[in-house]
Amino acid sequence: MKQPLYAGYVCSEVYGLSWLKGQHAPLISMATFDRVQERLKTTGYAPERKNTGEDFALRGFATCGDCNASLRSSWSKGKYKSYPYYACHTKGCDSYGKSIPRDKLEGAFGEIVKTLEPSPKLFALTKAMFRQAWDARLDQAKDAKRSSQRQILDVEKQIETLLGRIMNATNDAVISAYEKKLNQLEKEKARMRENVSKSEPKAGRLEEMIELSLKFLSSPWKLWESGDFTLRRTLLRLAFTEGFAYHRNGAHRTPQKALPFKALGMFSGGQKVNGAVRED
Repeated sequence: MKQPLYAGYVCSEVYGLSWLKGQHAPLISMATFDRVQERLKTTGYAPERKNTGEDFALRGFATCGDCNASLRSSWSKGKYKSYPYYACHTKGCDSYGKSIPRDKLEGAFGEIVKTLEPSPKLFALTKAMFRQAWDARLDQAKDAKRSSQRQILDVEKQIETLLGRIMNATNDAVISAYEKKLNQLEKEKARMRENVSKSEPKAGRLEEMIELSLKFLSSPWKLWESGDFTLRRTLLRLAFTEGFAYHRNGAHRTPQKALPFKALGMFSGGQKVNGAVRED
């Protein structure tokens, strides 16, 4: 009698083995199965509600230029229509309760996004760097695959030895211990095989990854200018490592760039200062 334990493997009562390779296609990966089992051992919890409001792309990212606390966002009702604002709600701050029009703040940030676009020569260099990094990754993946295959052979030898001991054993306690160890080795082998199948990138993957990555690197301004909330939030996560400090009088500081934009800035040659905009 066999019962599915997780997609790709089955539970068997034969010799007490619980992990045998199945013939059906996996529905979930071994890593996912392990995470689920670990979660079942712990107390569940409700995830924290994250409501950034799609009308305010910089909510949670824009900070007060006086106290550096996150600016809150809201709509203010006028006589004929509502107006979007950011404001500091930190008591004791000089900017407490002072509203900043959304378009003014987000427009200033948009000017910073424009500076992320690399020159054509720098963009060509970036593309070549992608190719070199990909080739290096392929070499590492091949080495890892060969190492994993050697480990699988070693585990299979251990499994074969244990099966022989089980067949010759007569003591129930000894047989149970062997079966427990055998079960652990079967799990380990299953994980290794899954890792081997995923270790080497598929053919054609490079072109797909480069196309998407270079499209993002070449013109982040287009993502911001689109006005799409999801694209804008993605840009914030990928291009910057800190918030955008903005003062109600218009002064602001360029946030620290994330890699690879930081590296591109180094190649392009130095820092840029424009009015109140300064990059540390």
